[in-house]
Amino acid sequence: MKTIYGSAGLICLLSIAGCTVDTGPVETSNQQIDAGAAESVRAEIRMSAGELHIEGGAPKLMTGTFRCSERIGPPTVRYDVTGAHGRLVVESPKNSQSGGKTVNTWDLQMDSDMPLDMTVNLGAGESTLDMSQLQVRSVEVNIGAGEMTLNMAGKYKRDVTVQVQGGVGEARIRLPKDIGAEVKATGGLGSIDTRGLTKRDGKYYNDAYAEGKPAVRMEVQGGIGNINLSVE
Repeated sequence: MKTIYGSAGLICLLSIAGCTVDTGPVETSNQQIDAGAAESVRAEIRMSAGELHIEGGAPKLMTGTFRCSERIGPPTVRYDVTGAHGRLVVESPKNSQSGGKTVNTWDLQMDSDMPLDMTVNLGAGESTLDMSQLQVRSVEVNIGAGEMTLNMAGKYKRDVTVQVQGGVGEARIRLPKDIGAEVKATGGLGSIDTRGLTKRDGKYYNDAYAEGKPAVRMEVQGGIGNINLSVE
């Protein structure tokens, strides 16, 4: 039947018959991106729904492994370099459909030595974002629905600016203990819990914070879910 109708036609026939939508087999694909002449990179990760993992240790700018139901398909990956600056975009395909029991898992490794400005937009699902081994200069995370763990407990040599917009669900954020951490946190309908931080003048600080020294400078806006901040 698939030879006659194609996968889209089969899904359509099943839907009309009132059957469970066939999301197709789970396929695995891999991608490697070389940084080329770039001396710094802006990385934009946009996932509509699924499971996302980001960490350091890649031999190139990015090494990605993607496990996706055929109905969703792998993400679109684009990379270009202008002068000494690179721009990497990894995003869910615009025509993907997430209905039914689907699989959409992205495992991304980034170059630990490349200066990065990272933006992550998450729709629904779970994510583990480990920035502790990356040379991030800025991190922006927008959470939709689900659970997110963000590890910023790295030994950064310069200030790192971080913005987290919380959504529906829970965000767990790890902060460094060996360099400074300054957090401005405001809650929505959820709650903000802290551990290992001292509050003064409307902000939270770890014990290592000192004026004029490198620090993780974070602003967290809580949504309906909970935000957990801890020093580790």
